[in-house]
Amino acid sequence: MRHLLTVFLILFFSRVVAAPVPQALSERFDQLLSETEDGYTREKLSDARADVLLALNAWCSRQDECQPELISITDLESLTSILLSARGDEIRLNALIITELAAIQDDRRYLLLQSHQSELVKDFKRYCELNITCYIDSLTDEQVRRFLKVWTPSEKDAEAQVVDSESAHDSLPPELPQPYWECSAFENNKDNSIRYGWLYWRDVRVFLNPEVARREQGPLVFYWHGSNETWEQIYRVLGSSVMQQIMDEGGIIVAPHAGAPEALPWYVMNPATAMLENDFYLADQLVACSEQLYDINERRIYSMGFSAGGIMSTAMGRYRSNYIASIASYSGGQLPWYAVTFSQQPANYYNAFITYGTPGKDIVPKVEFAATSESFINYLEWRGFHRVKVCQEKRGHSMPYSTMQKGWDWIKNTRFRELYPSDVENFQEADVRYNGVGC
Repeated sequence: MRHLLTVFLILFFSRVVAAPVPQALSERFDQLLSETEDGYTREKLSDARADVLLALNAWCSRQDECQPELISITDLESLTSILLSARGDEIRLNALIITELAAIQDDRRYLLLQSHQSELVKDFKRYCELNITCYIDSLTDEQVRRFLKVWTPSEKDAEAQVVDSESAHDSLPPELPQPYWECSAFENNKDNSIRYGWLYWRDVRVFLNPEVARREQGPLVFYWHGSNETWEQIYRVLGSSVMQQIMDEGGIIVAPHAGAPEALPWYVMNPATAMLENDFYLADQLVACSEQLYDINERRIYSMGFSAGGIMSTAMGRYRSNYIASIASYSGGQLPWYAVTFSQQPANYYNAFITYGTPGKDIVPKVEFAATSESFINYLEWRGFHRVKVCQEKRGHSMPYSTMQKGWDWIKNTRFRELYPSDVENFQEADVRYNGVGC
């Protein structure tokens, strides 16, 4: 897959979109539909065909090598569930914009719009509300195309493009959230009840040395556990030695209890709840309270996790890119529906440590972690700028002891990196380093 990257970049950044891709996606959809014995599923997918193909085409446009044959009936069902959810219209709008962006011939224009996606979507929604011929639930590609031709960033964002990034230390600072509710001092190695909404509390296991944390301005590290596990998995994935290293430098480790059923412990994993932000609101409260109580290093906020937790970590890199500096995905990766949503801060090019086992062995029911991890790598390569270390290991769905230290060593020296729009225009390939067994 990687050897095609150079050819792809030449094609992609000349804004040439491979014509066979939509046809290949359509054929794969029809093949899976014909093999589906469940009549209800077949009817639901058929009714949502146009929207599903639109979402898949947006996904394909963000891969360095689109492989429709990797799409499964489970992927189609998941995307359909999301598109039929309360936020389905927003997802369709995002997919249309992604597709139309990929077709823009002018490189400079493309990079400008791509680096202001969040503002672009907000402005389009406002435009649609005021235009009697525009309805979010029945948009056409032509309506989106016309809007993209005339849209420009706000004056504030336009001014940011001419900032001298070298004189500003290469990167914009992170945007930390404010506490939703009152913060209470964390207790070490105990479940801390964290309030993050009017009727929402969650237990979070916290590890820290309070005195050192207040003195040293250390990192904040999220750990998300896997399916049918608890926060205690942290001892098998990070290990006591790494945890102690983090605390010795004033760091804080937060390991949330699952917010959803054990089999799918994080909301983003379930298509029916993927667009809910409960876990992310909890993360915001933990960041805000850690900053308020212990004055953490705001450029050193990391997310780590194994299996379902690795999938959650990649989601943090995208959906909390206002402050995430680096993520570690241990047998994790990204799920198909990630591709039809936008990053919180598109110009944050976080670092990533990615490890997974032997294809066909590093699996749980319906999830092949070599495939989900490679999908995530392809996404980072497509975006450029990211610094990535990949460890392909000969193992099943387990965590080698030697990898514990290597993962932390990789991300601990990285800092938050949100580029200025003027820097984003000067595209650089992602620095993706593949290592063999043992990393």
